[in-house]
Amino acid sequence: MKHTILFFCILLASTFTTYGQQKPADTWSNVPSAPDDRFTNPKSKLYAGPNGWYNYGELRAAIANTPKTTYGYKGGFEVIQGLFTSTTSNRLYVLTFDFGTEKPAVGTYQVAPESNVTQKKVRVSFSDVSGQKIKEWSSENGTVQVSQVNGFLYVKCRDISLQPNGVYNTGDFKAAMMLGFEGAIAPQ
Repeated sequence: MKHTILFFCILLASTFTTYGQQKPADTWSNVPSAPDDRFTNPKSKLYAGPNGWYNYGELRAAIANTPKTTYGYKGGFEVIQGLFTSTTSNRLYVLTFDFGTEKPAVGTYQVAPESNVTQKKVRVSFSDVSGQKIKEWSSENGTVQVSQVNGFLYVKCRDISLQPNGVYNTGDFKAAMMLGFEGAIAPQ
């Protein structure tokens, strides 16, 4: 009986120790499969980009204000006039990466107020144009990873800090934003 209780206590302690040491799962890249899987099958070198993204990406952001305003969407990801742009279908939320070129080199880019291709600096901005008022946040600090997989240009960042700079960033929207994104642009 004593051995059973001792064994149970050791098992319970090891379970809590193991559970406490595990990192939370990264729930990004959970692109759902579609009936026509050529756009979402990450194993298909012909059609899918990293983690299944195909001219598509996901944004998650939170403002450090009292109501903890959050933004999150999966939307289009493309190059528009030299800017890597992600938008929702109704284009009310717009995320831009300005690398200073349409073809950034693979590597880590430092988030900065202005882009500089030779110094690997990228300007990041996010705009909320809902409610007929433009609220905007732009680069403060963080890093953006650019890689190339199967010809796709893959952009990934987590916990980038953006500062409010729009005219309509008042009240709760005058706080800093933490932003994360990942997405891939198909080869031309």
